[in-house]
Amino acid sequence: MFIVPSMFEPCGLTQMIAMRYGSVPVVRKTGGLNDSVFDFDDETIPMELRNGFTFLKADEQGFDSALERAFNYYHRKPEVWKQLVQKDMKIDFSWDTSASQYEDIYQRAAARARAAT
Repeated sequence: MFIVPSMFEPCGLTQMIAMRYGSVPVVRKTGGLNDSVFDFDDETIPMELRNGFTFLKADEQGFDSALERAFNYYHRKPEVWKQLVQKDMKIDFSWDTSASQYEDIYQRAAARARAAT
């Protein structure tokens, strides 16, 4: 596990590096952490995106709850934990992927703008 209980996190590269090397992130939902770590137990998020454990309030209860959930999977569901680790290691945070996604968004926006005129 890689624990990041930050009060403020403008970017957050550490969790991406940690996932690449097989550490499941346990983070406070703030800044770049909120943009890249999606809670494993949050049923409103598609399962393929869930990659760690998060907490909202910067207090002991929030932190303990997220950590306890992570430890429960680690100890009680080792196969699920192993699958999560393997999934996290395969996430591609590279600039090639990001640039390609931005290019796709731009192309769709440009096509909509042309169609509207």
